[in-house]
Amino acid sequence: MSRSIQFFLTPAAGKRLIAAAVVKRADVQEALQHGTIFVIGGTTNVFVANALLEALGSPLRAEFPSFHRGVAAPAGTEFIQAETQGDLLIEKGVPRFVNALPEICATLKAGDIIFKGANAVHLESRTAGVLIGNTETGGTIAEASRAVMSRRAALIHPAGVEKRVEKPVYELARLVNAAGASGLRLHPSAGDIFTELDAIKLLFGADAEIISAGAVNGGEGGTYFQAAGGDLDGLLACVREIAKEPPVFC
Repeated sequence: MSRSIQFFLTPAAGKRLIAAAVVKRADVQEALQHGTIFVIGGTTNVFVANALLEALGSPLRAEFPSFHRGVAAPAGTEFIQAETQGDLLIEKGVPRFVNALPEICATLKAGDIIFKGANAVHLESRTAGVLIGNTETGGTIAEASRAVMSRRAALIHPAGVEKRVEKPVYELARLVNAAGASGLRLHPSAGDIFTELDAIKLLFGADAEIISAGAVNGGEGGTYFQAAGGDLDGLLACVREIAKEPPVFC
């Protein structure tokens, strides 16, 4: 029988794994050196931004909670007050933090990449949804979507599998955005998702399945995976390294 292994990842550990892998994609590597990468602030993208900066050998670092926009948190949360750091812009290998999202998105073209977080992930269709609080402008996803639809920039959603939903995102959007509904809106994205499952395949050549979810003592929202094939010893070593990644607080 072929060997397989089980392991558990918290959402924070998953963010770190996703970031370590997504920066190794061929299209990301190409854009990192010869094009433009725009990382919109977020709880997973702080890991992505720092992985990109480390790959460039840059001393710059994204800091949380400064490097974020909208976040989801339990009712009654007292947020840490921090000055906005801006989003990360990398042009032909030169990074800087900027506060000019609409202007930057308006310049992006084919071969350039936008990293934007997501709130809903449908694994089967590889589609994502983004909650919108600013209904006047459509939020950051509206600007990113224009770059995709108008000038064919690529949009990648690094997102943990704890954000998975059962129904296709377009079905949920019809429910959330209906005339009689209340609360936030949901934008179905034209971008592609990149989850822990993709990271495991890219880094270790292993095929992983979600086998259960949930835990206590900081493991809430975490996921049990079963993986087979590829470099399983390397995967286990990676899991041991990232297992104690502290939760993200804002």
